[in-house]
Amino acid sequence: MSIDDRALRSLIVESADLQSDAMKTTKSGLSDVVEQGLERRASGGFDPDETRAYHVERRRLLANSVKGLGAFAGTAVGAGLLQMFTAPAASADTSMDVQAGQTAASIENLAVAVYNKAAGLPFMKNIPAPAGPTVTVFVTQTIQQHTQHAAAFNAAVKALGGKEQTGLDMTVYNGVVVPALPTLKTPLDVVNFAAKLENVAAETYSAETAAVSDKMLRNAFSSIMGVEAQHAAVLYAVAALLQGGAPQLITIPPPADKLPAAAGKVGFPNSFIMTDQARPAAEGAVA
Repeated sequence: MSIDDRALRSLIVESADLQSDAMKTTKSGLSDVVEQGLERRASGGFDPDETRAYHVERRRLLANSVKGLGAFAGTAVGAGLLQMFTAPAASADTSMDVQAGQTAASIENLAVAVYNKAAGLPFMKNIPAPAGPTVTVFVTQTIQQHTQHAAAFNAAVKALGGKEQTGLDMTVYNGVVVPALPTLKTPLDVVNFAAKLENVAAETYSAETAAVSDKMLRNAFSSIMGVEAQHAAVLYAVAALLQGGAPQLITIPPPADKLPAAAGKVGFPNSFIMTDQARPAAEGAVA
């Protein structure tokens, strides 16, 4: 079975356009955030009351999100999530913009590392066509996009007087990625795991969009959140076809007359982006 090269190129162009639009909004928003931050520093720094208010609001949003999971919130795991995601930030006296930017960069760096690691697994190289080449193109482009996101966040952090975050979100890496790596035995395992990480990024940026008070910073988080949500949706759809024993349907474009009825909604399991898996704003901060 051959791949429709013209359709593949068309999809790549569409995805690149979405990324380009998101990066334009992000760079513009982050530039304004930097300008505002420099003005604040020149006038004596950030208002401690404003920073504390930000962390209070963010913890409230995340606490309500976890509690909204119903019975799950009453379990030991749910209690652990509630404590982890709503604990006061260790560096609450520093700029909330810098902290959030550093954490966002650490999440993007983590995504790049995980995708590179996954792409190097032996069984990933043996996915038959048309699924194999399609997944390869997606992974390659997604790595490039996450790299651009990290660079954009770090540029803003550096301009605001903070240190660039070149490392990974080690809390997620040690607590989630390292335990999961030995369990990745099939392409379906990898796709499901990557979807979870993309979802964490989207949820984190969703939480930041709701918590920050600066309009430009809100625009930056919301624009990149859309790209991460798109990544997750594609991975959910691929996972569903792999799990359903239909890898031959992973083509670009897919054969609409052969897709299962759930194909139209499998990429969007929730009607809106949750925030129960959002990472704490200061988790990836560096002093």
